[in-house]
Amino acid sequence: MFRSCARTTSVSLSLSLLGGLGSLLSLASFQGPGDGPPPTPVRAIRAALQETQAREAVTGSLKAAYDAELAAREEGAVLAVTAREGRMVRRGDTLVEIDTKRLAAQREGVAARLAEAQAAAIRAAAEAEDADLDLTALEAAAKGGSAVSDRELRRARTLAKSLRAGVNAAGKRSESLSAELDLWDLRLADATLRAPFDGTVVENHVEVGEWVSPGTPLVRLVSSGNLEVWLDLPEGLMSSTAELTKTGTLRLQAGSGNEAVVATDLRAIPRVDPGTRTFPIVASIQGESAAGLSPGMSASAWIPVGEKTSTLLVPKDSLVYRPGGISVMTVGGRDEGGASVGGVAVMVPIRILFETEREVAVEIVEGGLQAGAVVIVEGNERLFPGTPVNASIRPPAPADESRPSQRNGAGQ
Repeated sequence: MFRSCARTTSVSLSLSLLGGLGSLLSLASFQGPGDGPPPTPVRAIRAALQETQAREAVTGSLKAAYDAELAAREEGAVLAVTAREGRMVRRGDTLVEIDTKRLAAQREGVAARLAEAQAAAIRAAAEAEDADLDLTALEAAAKGGSAVSDRELRRARTLAKSLRAGVNAAGKRSESLSAELDLWDLRLADATLRAPFDGTVVENHVEVGEWVSPGTPLVRLVSSGNLEVWLDLPEGLMSSTAELTKTGTLRLQAGSGNEAVVATDLRAIPRVDPGTRTFPIVASIQGESAAGLSPGMSASAWIPVGEKTSTLLVPKDSLVYRPGGISVMTVGGRDEGGASVGGVAVMVPIRILFETEREVAVEIVEGGLQAGAVVIVEGNERLFPGTPVNASIRPPAPADESRPSQRNGAGQ
């Protein structure tokens, strides 16, 4: 009887297991092989070779268009320092005032002498005019037969001539003193140091009460609004600057911003530093382009070099930055050249050769990114290798102008 019960229990357990397995098989049959998370929609381009000019990264810094140490022009005690460090000033604003009492007293002395000279000139003119009238009367009398001796005529002519010379001398004296007075006025004006251009006071060298002499540094003023970018180029690029300077403009990146800055009035200085074997190029940054920038900030640019060659370009939007380096996400699947491609995300490491405004040039290596690969440009940030994707293809953009980047393109 015991054996019969055991056999009954074993049969019941086997039937239960078979029933559970049947349920699992039925559920799997219901779900079907295609069920699971749907493919992630993304946008992509087909990587293509394009004719573009190679570029080389160069660095430099921003400088103020004007950076001046303003010195005293007159001697005296400092009465006021009206512009402190950090203050922005406009052209003509007062920066430092020097005591002018001594200058004013000397000017008053010259003004008094000028007044005397002008009065003397008036008297001389009146006397000369009177002498001319006397001479005219004597000459008329002599012609009319009156008893006028030659000696009287001669003496009258001599006196008139002498007095006219005195008038000229008095006039010259007045002019000389007037010029001297203008000089004193200029010296009085020079006792007030004014900003020669719009800028920011970055350093004060004197304080109220200090005695200064001509040439004593008073204020350092750095211009605002107008900047210059100085970039150091390797001596091997000297021949490439001729074509670059013809355009007169350069796109660069300055400071920590990501937006391109347009510099104009580009010119090269053909002077190679024997220590660094580099030479500078200079360009101006003005108006809105200089907004948010300051002297001393770093600057970088990509300089076109050599002839145009066939280069593999991909958009910057496709770049994925991971601790292991820079990669792009491609679509691993059959590409029949249609408007969309389905497959799985595949991470492909790349090495950037140089950058343009919206794209990067990628080195073509065996097993790496190749022309025709479907490169994801939107939605790549949230993907992992093996993620199912459905990519909508957009046509690649043409090669564009150079633009710098915070990231250098070597060995990435």
